[in-house]
Amino acid sequence: MRRLAAVLLLALALSVGGTAADEPLNPAQTAYLRAESRRIEERFVADVARIAETSPTRVRRAMPDERRITGAASRLISALEMEIGELSAAQKAAIVNADIARKDALARARAAAVQH
Repeated sequence: MRRLAAVLLLALALSVGGTAADEPLNPAQTAYLRAESRRIEERFVADVARIAETSPTRVRRAMPDERRITGAASRLISALEMEIGELSAAQKAAIVNADIARKDALARARAAAVQH
């Protein structure tokens, strides 16, 4: 029992220390992350436009501010439906999957920026 408590305390202490992804980025890392983020966002917009059979301009206009909205994909879907009409269940699922892929790519870009 004591050994388990010691292991749990050690794990907690190590997790409090933070990770490399939490460290501030230097200017070169920041530039890399910005460029990658732009590329990832543009790819997402193109993918959603293809899925929803609409223009990238309409997708950009429908995109919610990610910093303030927790359910960005569902808000995007709602905004697109208000603009272009009902999306099929397959289209909605594809948009949600594209959003998950976008978030994963952004996390990988952040990790890669820390390594540069």
